[in-house]
Amino acid sequence: MSSNAGNSADRTNDAWESEGKNKSMENIDIIPAGFTREYRVLAEVCASMSSGFVLLNQQEHMVYSNPSAQRLLGLYQGNQATAEDFDIRQHLLSLVADPRQARSELELAWSHSEREYATDLALADVAVRWLRVRVFPVHSERGYMLGRGVIFDDITLERSALETRRETLALAAHELKTPLAIIKGCATTLLGGSARWDPAMQREMLQMIDAQSDRLYDVLNTLLDMWRLDTGAQPLRLTQVHIPELLQQLVKRWHLQAGSHRFVLDVYPSLPMVTCDVVRVEQALNHLLENAVTYSSSGSVVTIRAEANDVEVRIGVSDEGVGIAAEQLDRIFDRFYRGKQQEEHSDGSGLGLAAARATVEAHGGRIWADSLGVGQGATFYFTLPFMPRALTTAAPPAALVAGTAEVPALPKQSGRPALFRRDRRVRVLLAESDSRLTRYLRANLEEQQYRVQTVSHGVQFLRQLDLEEPDVILLSTRLADMSGVELLQRLREFSRTPVIMLADECDEDERVQIFDLGSDDLVVKPFGMKELLARVRALLRRQPSNTEPTNNQTNFSTGELTIDYAQHLVTVKGRTVQLSKIEYKLLSVLAQNVGMVVTHELLLEKVWGPEYNRDVDFIWVYISRLRRKLEEDSRRPKYIVTVPDVGYKLVKL
Repeated sequence: MSSNAGNSADRTNDAWESEGKNKSMENIDIIPAGFTREYRVLAEVCASMSSGFVLLNQQEHMVYSNPSAQRLLGLYQGNQATAEDFDIRQHLLSLVADPRQARSELELAWSHSEREYATDLALADVAVRWLRVRVFPVHSERGYMLGRGVIFDDITLERSALETRRETLALAAHELKTPLAIIKGCATTLLGGSARWDPAMQREMLQMIDAQSDRLYDVLNTLLDMWRLDTGAQPLRLTQVHIPELLQQLVKRWHLQAGSHRFVLDVYPSLPMVTCDVVRVEQALNHLLENAVTYSSSGSVVTIRAEANDVEVRIGVSDEGVGIAAEQLDRIFDRFYRGKQQEEHSDGSGLGLAAARATVEAHGGRIWADSLGVGQGATFYFTLPFMPRALTTAAPPAALVAGTAEVPALPKQSGRPALFRRDRRVRVLLAESDSRLTRYLRANLEEQQYRVQTVSHGVQFLRQLDLEEPDVILLSTRLADMSGVELLQRLREFSRTPVIMLADECDEDERVQIFDLGSDDLVVKPFGMKELLARVRALLRRQPSNTEPTNNQTNFSTGELTIDYAQHLVTVKGRTVQLSKIEYKLLSVLAQNVGMVVTHELLLEKVWGPEYNRDVDFIWVYISRLRRKLEEDSRRPKYIVTVPDVGYKLVKL
């Protein structure tokens, strides 16, 4: 620094100290006309701050304000931003929504001249709704009071988030309070004098306790899922999904479930495959369809549309119902929020749309609602990128396991990745809608070292079979959306996995029907856990061993396709491909006859058994799945080729 600059800075400091010593001095030139280098640097720093900064002398005259302060306080060039008679406290009082309360807060801040003080002010009729004001003293190097610094921060979003959390907690408490009150009332009544109530009344109260307990469980479980999705703690199990097929299945089920409504599907069948968590996307669609059915009258039309551009698919669900007021469109996806029209038509928890938003946003998509107004119906739209952004930014598509994957990806480890290590435990698929029975069965099965996957809906059951074929299935006759007997019938169209039916009370004819439809065993509720576990073991003992090579070969390869028989591991270009048990057996049979045509009948007999040797549709379904997982272009396969009217051949490359 030059000596002149240093002398200028000393004179500035002396001027501030002189003002501190003699408070009666006015109109002193605190900032010299020839700015020092230090002042210029500080001014540039303050000018780039997002926080507003104002410097006051002891007479509370504004000697400096940065652009952010001028913006937050509504001060502009040519205004009173630098006028000596400008009173910053009076200006703040002119902006606040409650001047009386703000006056006491500001007086308290200014009265603490020797320490920092902060307060939050609610503003009115300005873009900034909440302003945090922090006042602190400015001292010289010698300890004299030179003036005050005031920092302003826009905390509108922070306060809005806080208010939203408070409102959500209050609504959650109210939502949980109602079922708790019913449970408490019924329990108290039964305990107080159960002898006075006839068995029918006691059963009714117990049913109320049971129903309200399930409602509590659903609300808490939905809240927990949304929290996990919001924080990224809930991984997405990704698989490639054909959206038209998914929507067709949903519409078919809702035709049965809500027969009083008419469902119309408008979708292009050639939409590209979407990589997503199919179970959660189905849940989101079910929430939107349930919303459409709930808030529209019987006989009305619910329309589902799907279209795509170069990067994403957009799905819309339209109804002809009560509609949504314009001022409610921004809040309709808030947790527990229900507008006036919604409150009149439903006693739900108000979590369905919020859960749908959490799922869509976890995939990197967007969701919004549109309505012409009350009584004009509503349309809910959401988008799904073809590949979630978490994958496209974190790893190339080749790193995605064909079939399923989890986001976020697991960290790399030495040796074989943990995601691809073969779990040799027996796989059990449990399909049961009773959540308490599900938890009980799962705990006992896992104690026996079984790997258990649970579902409560039929569509989840079918999707889980598509992802991975279990060793044994425990299937309840009553699921949340369809009959277990219907599912058993559909299952036997493409799989011979052993099934134990968990049946409600049924007579002999019903049990005979279940066995004739393909059940391997049956137990009637309530049943003993020891007996059920024994039946599972007996079924597993009767199962034939997996198809393996008949020679001493441990590895097979053709082109860039490799089968490791010892590890039951299939790779393409070094990328591990996850196959179901049936897919692996089918590929193994083709590999044993590489270069030769294997007839439909032989494939059916080797993979499914001799009783299936005429069900060619089985092969077509699984060959299509194999090609999607193994081939670069499943429409132009280079590994598994079709020999028309005869069978298939695995090409030796």
